[in-house]
Amino acid sequence: MGFTQSIVLASCSFILGMVFVCQVVDIPLLYMPVTDQALENAYNFYEMWWEAPGAVKALFHVALALPMLALIFKLNRWTESAMFFDGSGVVMHLATIVLYLTVHIQSLRTFLPESTTTTSFSILPPPPPRLTPPTEAERTEAVRVLAAANALVGLLTLGVIGMQVGQEYARRVEEKEQRELDRAAVVQEGKKDI
Repeated sequence: MGFTQSIVLASCSFILGMVFVCQVVDIPLLYMPVTDQALENAYNFYEMWWEAPGAVKALFHVALALPMLALIFKLNRWTESAMFFDGSGVVMHLATIVLYLTVHIQSLRTFLPESTTTTSFSILPPPPPRLTPPTEAERTEAVRVLAAANALVGLLTLGVIGMQVGQEYARRVEEKEQRELDRAAVVQEGKKDI
């Protein structure tokens, strides 16, 4: 296993861990009848992350960007293995990033107030001001959509990890078969010499 593959696996494992932590509040919103307590728990949980210091947000963004950079670097070799496994990983991780930018951020902006944390680190432009505050139905829908997006991010991240594991497995099987072919060729050469 190479260094870039380790970067992909470590960063994706971190993201997957974040998704599993979010499942504590997501499961009551997705798979059970929604209660006021479940909604309040979700609002408080996501507000904690929304109001986190800039360093925490920067760490998450780095963990989100590293697998994409490493996969693109691995794809640069342009072997069959890289095209299939790393190409599939790039597509799945790009879908994760698109979900984050389009669903997560917009949902958080819908059901949470403007962040009071001052930070110079932001990859997103400020949102346009809302003319009317969101209704309770809009807030509920936004937090449920966010919970569903977390489930999708978990599945996509598992897919990226699965592609990396599959690539390593395929490499080891290929090396084993090549050793057996080399051994058979040496035996065949030995028989010709006799």
